[in-house]
Amino acid sequence: TDGNGSLSFKTLSGGGGGATGAGTTISTGVTTATQGQTSFTAPNVFDDGEQATAFSTQVFLNGIKQRLGASNDYQLSAPQTVNFTSGVNVGDDVTIVVYFGHTLEEEFFTATQGQKDFTLAGNLAAAKNYKVFLNGVRLRNTVDYSASAAVVLTQAARAGEQVDIVSDQAEDRLTAVENQTSFAPSDSGTTSDNMQVYMNGVLLRQTEDWSIGSPSVTILDADGLNAGDHLDVVVRRS
Repeated sequence: TDGNGSLSFKTLSGGGGGATGAGTTISTGVTTATQGQTSFTAPNVFDDGEQATAFSTQVFLNGIKQRLGASNDYQLSAPQTVNFTSGVNVGDDVTIVVYFGHTLEEEFFTATQGQKDFTLAGNLAAAKNYKVFLNGVRLRNTVDYSASAAVVLTQAARAGEQVDIVSDQAEDRLTAVENQTSFAPSDSGTTSDNMQVYMNGVLLRQTEDWSIGSPSVTILDADGLNAGDHLDVVVRRS
């Protein structure tokens, strides 16, 4: 439970995609902002004072990942408030994701001119399952970067560009054919409560941009995707 009596469940994985362990539950809320709004309420508590460690939380603005920190994009205020450093624009979509039963580890880098290698510290140094964002847009492993003890970008970053690295366990990288709408994840443990969908690096909104089948991901635009569009399905792991 989250401390307020809300119960969430883990879904046992079928082991597809080489992942192990049980799928975690994510709670996602989307708010349409008013002009200059800075304070937003997470869809569930991330720190109720009872936990040894607060639940991991991520924030996206119009599908672009934001950075935690006083000198960055937002800060967290227990038990479930997200405060942006600067007011957002009217109509902006603010997506807040709270992870249950899963510790999300991140490292933030600001590149120097021409930098390609980003050396990881702590637990991430030994991990091999990465999710990498460049200026908030998700990059593709083996296409945009390679992963070892460091993350090496295929194309050198420019001065001031942001590279965020997130530990993860299972994903499918799919490339659409013209007008394709249905995509089948290889992991049988995918549910609407434990996965995210990105297209060309931007987080899509469930119910508005995609729905889940058994299991599949279906794009709701009747015209489907364009040839070569990238669709990434990510399953969080405990």
